[in-house]
Amino acid sequence: MVNQDDPRVLRTRQLIREAFSDLLQKKGFDAITVKDIAQKASINRATFYAHYEDKYDLLEEITEQS
Repeated sequence: MVNQDDPRVLRTRQLIREAFSDLLQKKGFDAITVKDIAQKASINRATFYAHYEDKYDLLEEITEQS
C-alpha cells in the first residue's frame, strides 16, 4: 500500500497528473497510453501502476478533485 502522506508519493502523483494534463491537451484521452504518461512524467510504468489502476482511474481522481 502506498503511503499517501509521503512527500515522494505526493511528488510522483503530481508529476503523473501534470504529464497526463499535458498529453490530454495535445493528444486527446483516447490516444493517451500509460506508457505515454510514464515517459512524460519520467517514471516507469510499474510506478504508474503503483499509484493508479489505469488511465481511467487517474482521470476519475482528477475530475473528483476539480
